[in-house]
Amino acid sequence: MKLKDEGEEQQQRKTMFLLGYQFWVKIAAVFLFFGVGAWLYSSQFSTQELLFLTKDTVQADTLTDGSVIVLNKQSLLRYPEKFRGARRQVWLTKGEAFFTVAPDPEKPFIIHTGSTTIKVAGASLNVKNRKGSIAVIVGKGTVQVSKSGKTVTLNAGEKVLIRQSSTQLLKENNTDQLYSYYRSGGFIAEGVPLWRMVEVLNEVYNSNISIDNKGAKNRLLTGTLKNVSLEAVLAAICRNTNLSVKRKNNQIILY
Repeated sequence: MKLKDEGEEQQQRKTMFLLGYQFWVKIAAVFLFFGVGAWLYSSQFSTQELLFLTKDTVQADTLTDGSVIVLNKQSLLRYPEKFRGARRQVWLTKGEAFFTVAPDPEKPFIIHTGSTTIKVAGASLNVKNRKGSIAVIVGKGTVQVSKSGKTVTLNAGEKVLIRQSSTQLLKENNTDQLYSYYRSGGFIAEGVPLWRMVEVLNEVYNSNISIDNKGAKNRLLTGTLKNVSLEAVLAAICRNTNLSVKRKNNQIILY
């Protein structure tokens, strides 16, 4: 009788051991499942973000996909250290940048700025987000610009203007290359009206230039000025338009 009890006890311990072993195997399998799942999710979607900030200089950077970005002064761009997933996304928080996007039809390049989204397959474009408005100018290729459910398609030589407070997308032809001043290091004017040149100068030099001569506003300027001061630009304008310059407080007046 004693031998029978010992046999039953051994069988019971064996059964309990098997049950305990199976229990812990199941627990380990659950942790392994969630651990592998978390690793896969992390490797696919999680990545470190980088900040590209400029103050008083223009800087350029090449992203991991081969796209090149030139960031104007006083600008901030946020982008991942490495692109993952089905889209290549960057965020232009403020300022201005020129993007030369590496082609990849399967992974579109998405630029977020303000409440506007710009979708690019492979193109070059200038994006500016300053003073409550956004301007997108396409140099090469085709891009789609969207805001509040509205979308416009831009081809080379076209631009769209968007005010942050509006949902309207104003598409028009781009008529000059002045927007490239921070990349080229100067102003390239080919039949540019004086009022447009003054508009750009006020933005670039943070100046307050006005034209006190109605007949002169649409006079056309042609020429190239590189790495020059505001004084040199004004002197060149006066030589080509027969205008003069006077200063009043913080104003510069062409007359």
